[in-house]
Amino acid sequence: MIRRVLAITGAALMEALRARLSPLIALVLVAAVPMTALVLGEDADTRAWLVRSVTAEGLRVLLPLGAILGGGFLLKPNLKRGWTILPARRAEYFTGGALAGALVLMLSSALFAGGGLIGNLAFGSDLTVTSQGVEINKQRERDGVTVYAEGKGEGYTWANPNYNEELLAELPAQPGNDLSGTIEFRMVWTAEGAPRDRAPVAVALIDADGRHELESRVLSRYRLHFHGRVNGPAQLVITPTDPVLIIGTTPDRIRVEVDRTGATGSILRLWVLCVAAALLCLSAVLLVRALATAPTAVLAGLLLLSVLTMLPNLGPTSGMARDRRAAVEGVRPDITLAQRLEDELAAIPRLHPETAFDEYLGARVVPGNAWGDAGLRLLAALAMLPIGALLFRARQIAR
Repeated sequence: MIRRVLAITGAALMEALRARLSPLIALVLVAAVPMTALVLGEDADTRAWLVRSVTAEGLRVLLPLGAILGGGFLLKPNLKRGWTILPARRAEYFTGGALAGALVLMLSSALFAGGGLIGNLAFGSDLTVTSQGVEINKQRERDGVTVYAEGKGEGYTWANPNYNEELLAELPAQPGNDLSGTIEFRMVWTAEGAPRDRAPVAVALIDADGRHELESRVLSRYRLHFHGRVNGPAQLVITPTDPVLIIGTTPDRIRVEVDRTGATGSILRLWVLCVAAALLCLSAVLLVRALATAPTAVLAGLLLLSVLTMLPNLGPTSGMARDRRAAVEGVRPDITLAQRLEDELAAIPRLHPETAFDEYLGARVVPGNAWGDAGLRLLAALAMLPIGALLFRARQIAR
């Protein structure tokens, strides 16, 4: 049985590789990233960003769509295909076709990722190795006395400028005396006036030399870069400067630069993660295709893709709005049934974890937990194949 499955896999794979357009498609896949960066990039920074963006979005968006569309028409269950005549051979035909499709998917995505690596070597730059803040607490001045309050762990901790509140972030140990990093924060408008500052925060440092201000540079509306000198263990002080804006952040949104490294390992982790996610979509499509038509299987795959990408994005916006209202009003509102259902839908695992792509698009190293995420998706994909083979074996094929 295994020999016949491998024979079917090899025959289907050779059929795909011997196609007339295969060399041209391979060349397009390899050249897609560097040529896009070369044509659309006007300067070195733009080309470096395009290399990262095209690589990440191609693997995250185009790869699962290709797996769904290709998987829907991968099997042709009719008498002309030969292997589907005997029910005892249908499972072998299903498994061999699935393995061939998976190999083609991996090979094509590897060519695209290789083009991303070539583009990074030509136009990109090294990625930043970062460490995040340990914890965030809060302090305020009351009647000339400094009062401390514990933060909310991994959640948002807010500082209200009307009460002279400041955020204290414990920083990890630094390898040297140079301190450089970024802060991403959220803002709550109290509606008591119009916001004045573009980046309504000031950044200072408390270390062995006392408290001193750090140099800061605005990167976006909710992100800034800080730089300075540090002496020993330190705390980062984040002070709201606009009286109508409450500032909040989390420990993982405070990143301190530790080292710089190449993008090869990060691209490899992204490729493995995206291939595992695409194989999950392919297995789901083939599972439906075992008992349904090709268009039905494609629609089922698109539905799965939308569920695993759109539904998890429902919760964060409304949940963050509730947290902001709680920070402004001081009272946490009651959660309704609709909000509870929305939170449960938002808890559905994403097809692609956002952290890996956010880190890479921000010119930071992709975290190592991408290997575990890829393994879970690959196991789910492999678990569907035997079920699909059994269903396809029992299918009534039209003559």
